[in-house]
Amino acid sequence: MQGLGVAEVAYQNGLTYAKDRVQMRSLDGTKYPDKPADPIIVHPDVRRMLLISKAFCEGARALSYWVGMNLDVSLHHPDAEVKKEADDLVQLLTPIVKAYQTDMGFEVSSLAMQIHGGHGYIKEYGVEQYARDARIAMIYEGTNGIQALDLVGRKMGANMGRYLRRFFHPLSEYIETNMTNTELQEFLM
Repeated sequence: MQGLGVAEVAYQNGLTYAKDRVQMRSLDGTKYPDKPADPIIVHPDVRRMLLISKAFCEGARALSYWVGMNLDVSLHHPDAEVKKEADDLVQLLTPIVKAYQTDMGFEVSSLAMQIHGGHGYIKEYGVEQYARDARIAMIYEGTNGIQALDLVGRKMGANMGRYLRRFFHPLSEYIETNMTNTELQEFLM
């Protein structure tokens, strides 16, 4: 969650900065003729970095809610079998989510620094602190390399692959059920 939190604040700061900082004119023509230059948000590379950041934050938040919901089910559901299935999924996804969200938290904070340019390295804007905060999250609570060892060494083979089946069987079922849905084709192929 720390990786997501740092990514979100870095993204928000990058977005605000990109809307305020003016530099050059847009390649396809002036967007703000009343200003000495256009805000950098009009530049394709800045937009790319912001969209990567936004997509990660939104997706990671949904992933976190899903794992959190399964954690609640694993602890509180009245049906023991449902509790076990939810716990299996949480066991599998915990090292994946920890590593992915902290890796991407660092990536998004790095993108925010890039958006800020030279201002990204000075304390006045605070973006440099996000990068440090995101980097340490990749190390403590089990380094991401240790999380990978846990996933491969313990979780994937546990109970003859039961944790993996809790994820892949519903995924396969969803794909099979929706193969004829034309609106989902690009995501299912």
